[in-house]
Amino acid sequence: MAIGTGTAILAAGALGAGASTLSGAKGASAARSAAATQAKSQGQAVDEQRRQFDAIRELLSPYIQAGRPDLTQPYIQTGPGALQGMQALAGLGGEADRQRALYQLQQSPQFTGIADVTKANIADYQRQRDVELKAFQKSADYKKAPTPKGASRKNIQADLLAQFQKQTQAGIRDIESKAYAEREALMQPILQDQSYAQLGAERQRQAIQQIEQGPLFQELAKQGEQGILQNASATGGLRGGNVQGALAQFRPNLLNQLIEAQYGKLAGLTTLGSSSAQNLLNTGSAAAAGTAAGAQQSAQNIGNLMVGMGQAQAAGQIGQANAFAQGIGGISGAIGGGLQNYALLSTLNKGGGGSLFGSPGMTDSLDPFQRTFGAGASPEG
Repeated sequence: MAIGTGTAILAAGALGAGASTLSGAKGASAARSAAATQAKSQGQAVDEQRRQFDAIRELLSPYIQAGRPDLTQPYIQTGPGALQGMQALAGLGGEADRQRALYQLQQSPQFTGIADVTKANIADYQRQRDVELKAFQKSADYKKAPTPKGASRKNIQADLLAQFQKQTQAGIRDIESKAYAEREALMQPILQDQSYAQLGAERQRQAIQQIEQGPLFQELAKQGEQGILQNASATGGLRGGNVQGALAQFRPNLLNQLIEAQYGKLAGLTTLGSSSAQNLLNTGSAAAAGTAAGAQQSAQNIGNLMVGMGQAQAAGQIGQANAFAQGIGGISGAIGGGLQNYALLSTLNKGGGGSLFGSPGMTDSLDPFQRTFGAGASPEG
């Protein structure tokens, strides 16, 4: 049995719809696969960025630790210790104690209380002056101040306020001067205490004695004196005045040389302590800054990669949606085309008894002349 024209049209539409469905599904699958591949690649890049940052942090960690306060403290303490030794040799050891006593006094409640009382007195004075200022501005002396010819009352009043403010500042300075005098009175006993100077002299004597009784001085003195005596014995002037003078001067000169050498060594230690500590602190700071820069760069790179991952996934979703939309559009087009053709044939077959699905219609039974001029026409007419 032959397939009717309508059936063929609808079958073609169905085939077109199926092809569009298959095409849309394939396109959506490809979009998902491409987005997943791109996102996976960028995820691997994120992991690599993190790994590189961890490597940088591990490399710089020892240098950061070098700047820790508990590690630099021994170097820092070298400076003050050497400075105290220098002060002792110079006879200034007592002054260091005097400064410590002054510092302790300045931290005491008695000393700090003066500042608190002074602050409260200034606040009370300022409040009182504000009350006086408001009363003055309401007085006749201010409102009806004599105004010289050619002068402005406003300028005269501004001068009166400036004079009032000047007096206020002078009163505040008097309160501050009184507080300064009270603090000075508390410090005077320490500043005038002569025991600190005596303590400095005693520490100087002890420092010099320590050098003089030390093994270095004793050995150098022994060798030097032996050398002088051996030289005098070899030249026959053992009992001469020059030999006795040389022996008398040798020990003081040697002691002075060792004192100067010790002072120079201590001076070097003060510089070494501060510079070593500063170098360690700089190293730690630079390493920390490098770690921070690496973290910032890694964070920026990871952020960019994550944005790319999001864009890839979004592009995949959009591509999938577009593929489905194209498939649906193809289905609609195929079905719509089939229905349109079906409607067209139905219109052409109006009035006939034929079937669109397999049986010939009215127009199918007419000869070409009748199909052209109508069913009732004849060549003879």
